[in-house]
Amino acid sequence: METMTLMRSLLFILLIHLIPMGISPVNASPVPFLQSQQQTTPPAPVSIEPPMVNFGKVKPGSKLPAKFVIRNLGLQPLTIKSVVPSCKCTDVNILAGTVIAPNASVELLATLDVPGTPGEKDAKVFLTFEGYGAPQMAMLKADASLPIRVTPAYIDALKAVVEGTIVVASDDGKPFHILSAGGIAPRFVGFDPAKDAPKDSYTLRWTVPNTSCETMPLWWIVETDRADCPLVAMRIRHECTGSKADPTKADRYWFIPEPLAVAGRLGTGESIVVPMVIEHYNPKERGKIIRPEWSQVKSVRSLSPQITATLEGLRPGNKDDVAVLIRIAPVAGVTGILYAPVEIETATGKGVFAVSMQAYAKSESVSVSGNKKE
Repeated sequence: METMTLMRSLLFILLIHLIPMGISPVNASPVPFLQSQQQTTPPAPVSIEPPMVNFGKVKPGSKLPAKFVIRNLGLQPLTIKSVVPSCKCTDVNILAGTVIAPNASVELLATLDVPGTPGEKDAKVFLTFEGYGAPQMAMLKADASLPIRVTPAYIDALKAVVEGTIVVASDDGKPFHILSAGGIAPRFVGFDPAKDAPKDSYTLRWTVPNTSCETMPLWWIVETDRADCPLVAMRIRHECTGSKADPTKADRYWFIPEPLAVAGRLGTGESIVVPMVIEHYNPKERGKIIRPEWSQVKSVRSLSPQITATLEGLRPGNKDDVAVLIRIAPVAGVTGILYAPVEIETATGKGVFAVSMQAYAKSESVSVSGNKKE
């Protein structure tokens, strides 16, 4: 018995000494966490000025250039190994292979492509250096906003939620009218348009349509009488508007990252060219392009009798995205708020996006205050 007790005591003492050293008592090999700690190298001796460029409130669809200064704070030359943006929304100049002498600097030029719909957008640019593991980071941020702001900026209809409220307000404090919401007359909370004077802020009630995923709209549109902001689009967050909204994108190897074009206010005979970006899609093979003809656009057509859509041309981007230039116009005699699907067909398949606009007869005019006159 005394021998067994002594052996247990010796084993306990051994464990106490081995575990802090990162040694497993089973196989005496290094613990992975400690092993990764030993392999970690310190960050490169550089400074990035400014560390973040915040553009503040900007117009949706803007392209915003930024400049960062990368300075070598060390005593030895540094070689930039890679410069990688966090998303396709950011373009950067080519710096890989650039050598920075001690106390010298280079400029990192980045352009943030702001989405066409309201909301905050941020992006990061990661820089790695030869001989150093941890990347350095430059950041960009912008708030894509319209003169009319909606809170929250989306319709939250997840987890069987079918109705809720939003606040629609003018940023400049000027009163305005809401003409429609979600394609129907607005349902106000605490406001009667027949009795009350126009306000600078409204609470609206929304309801998600009881329909199948095939016909579920991706966007909820608010129509106002402001000439500088006739339409405000909000994404509908719903089980049908996620991956189920485009079930064939993997088969055709491309998708539309922003499937809405807000054409604004167009009169009879007027048109506008909208760039609709399509991006390569092949997550199963980590983006490998196995169908190079995926971006060969064959046709564009409107799926609605209310608007026309014609292919104007293409604007190539990177190897995995291209902007399809499409001319949009309301059909003669059609007025009011329009929400119409448009189809893009390439050599590998078809995809659909939506166009929203406020169509009016040319006899209508706009008052100085921004409100529409009949």
